[in-house]
Amino acid sequence: MVDKEAEEQEWMLLPLDEKLARRQGMPLHVPVPKDKFEGLADDGLTGEKIMTWTKAFMENAPVAKDANWRRRNSHIVSGLEGYVDKQPLWEKAQKLFAENDFDKALKTLRRVTVMCPDDHAAMMNYASALANQGDYDKARKSLKRIRETFEGEADYHVTVAQVDVALGDNDAAIEQLVTALEHQPDHRAAMDALAKLGLLASIYENPRDASSLTYVRSDSVLDYLKERWDSEERDADYYIEQLGYHHGDLRHAVALEAAERAIAAAGDETLARAEIGKINALRELGRGEDALAAAEAYVAKAPASAAAQVELAGCLTKLGKSDEAAAATQRALEHDPGDQAALVAKFWPADRDNMMEVQGAVPALEAYAKEHAEVAGAWRSLARAKLVVRADDEALEFLQKAVALSPEDEDLRSEWWGELANKTRYDDIIADSQKLGDMQGRDWRLRWNEAEAHRGLKHLMEARACYMQLNMDKELHVDIRKRAKRAAMEMGSGEDDEG
Repeated sequence: MVDKEAEEQEWMLLPLDEKLARRQGMPLHVPVPKDKFEGLADDGLTGEKIMTWTKAFMENAPVAKDANWRRRNSHIVSGLEGYVDKQPLWEKAQKLFAENDFDKALKTLRRVTVMCPDDHAAMMNYASALANQGDYDKARKSLKRIRETFEGEADYHVTVAQVDVALGDNDAAIEQLVTALEHQPDHRAAMDALAKLGLLASIYENPRDASSLTYVRSDSVLDYLKERWDSEERDADYYIEQLGYHHGDLRHAVALEAAERAIAAAGDETLARAEIGKINALRELGRGEDALAAAEAYVAKAPASAAAQVELAGCLTKLGKSDEAAAATQRALEHDPGDQAALVAKFWPADRDNMMEVQGAVPALEAYAKEHAEVAGAWRSLARAKLVVRADDEALEFLQKAVALSPEDEDLRSEWWGELANKTRYDDIIADSQKLGDMQGRDWRLRWNEAEAHRGLKHLMEARACYMQLNMDKELHVDIRKRAKRAAMEMGSGEDDEG
């Protein structure tokens, strides 16, 4: 039965901006019912409307069935027919990607690009899919074909840059990424890519605040941070946090600056973390003599500190003064018989992962632990050696013994729990956590291990609650909070919490 109303519908062909249409995979001319035209300014032109109107126009409009009109406007007709005909192929390609059938998905996308050569959105997807499959040469050729259409589109330039990097052309990639940022200065993916290439450094001005992430030229990080730090008065605790963060990310010059500022802010008080941070940073920067001088100054400030002697020993070792280093190590153990670094320096081989060499060191470590039976650190070092030689049961026994000797040492307890988790002894972790009571204010590693234990035991509700508590703890580094959120989301959590 003929739809008279549809046949009598008046139509107008609305020309779209060619670049915009190609970017979005739309036909270059869109049929619009005349009675809907005025409302477009308010309602907008959606893909759903275009599809509905295109089908109605092609099926019902008398002009669309007129052979002369079709011949004179063949480019319009082919564009409209292709737009309708490609939809099932689009859906098929998405389904194939979801099923991980990438070869068929690529072939299907390729058919779309042949059917609709003006659909540069399809070509962009095809190029991205080729790149994901490692066919970078074809991906680059496809991206070149649509360069004029996407010129100035940040996502396009980042995609081109990723292909350039894969093909070993870092200079071309940098040019593309700079172009992306010229057009969209806050484009995160472009800045991340430049950070991976070493031109930018991504840093948190406040390691506990995700919104403080910024990108700085790699050769200007220290100058940038010094300016930021000078902008207001900071206390020693602030610089200690900055020291730990930048040391962890191997920005040794920044760590040195933070350590020196912490020492200055502390005044007459000796801050072990700052002193050690300064010495380590100098050593990592290759300033061995300066590091030694700083270590000697630290020893003078804190003559009874095992940590000071350990740092002195490390500096002496670096400078080839082994006898003096051994004497400093011995003094460290006299001050603290359980200092882990001193025990490593005295008993462990240079290659701490070599099973045979570590096995050779075990007898002396065992004798030392027995001589210092009430020292938790001695049993901890022995336990670590037992783990290397794969005497796991003994290692766990010695770690538990160490925890019993030093129950307030949460770093030690978290190491024990971590090893229990490695051996899937989750019940032991939960049992010990229950003895501790409220876990909320404890070391984040203990809380993480508790979450992992619940997860391992399929206590999903409890595990999710632990992860989300970590995610919501604003005192933690933002990366830890993000990691906790991901863990919760992997388990089906739908909350949109901070982090």
